[in-house]
Amino acid sequence: MPKFFCDYCDVYLTHDSMSVRKAHNSGRNHLRNVVDYYQQIGHEKAQSVIDSITSSLALTVPVAPARSLRPSTSPAGMPPPPFPWNARRPSHATSRRRFPRRNAS
Repeated sequence: MPKFFCDYCDVYLTHDSMSVRKAHNSGRNHLRNVVDYYQQIGHEKAQSVIDSITSSLALTVPVAPARSLRPSTSPAGMPPPPFPWNARRPSHATSRRRFPRRNAS
């Protein structure tokens, strides 16, 4: 299992998983080291480094389009949903009677 090396902190992370990297990158010491690094190299150099990182990420990682919070229309060939998402259930679906009533006559 390969180890991940953090250039800002000069440490190896023992497990190379997304959860470990995320926990490390959100840690107080790591964030302080990142701020110190960019303060040391100056504003112009820092901006060029940030631009190069964002351009390389833009080339390698496709960005998913933003999703709407409203349900979309059904794709071609798919039937529509049985009822609207926010509709209440029909009254017969919530009935608690198991057996039909008998006439008392």
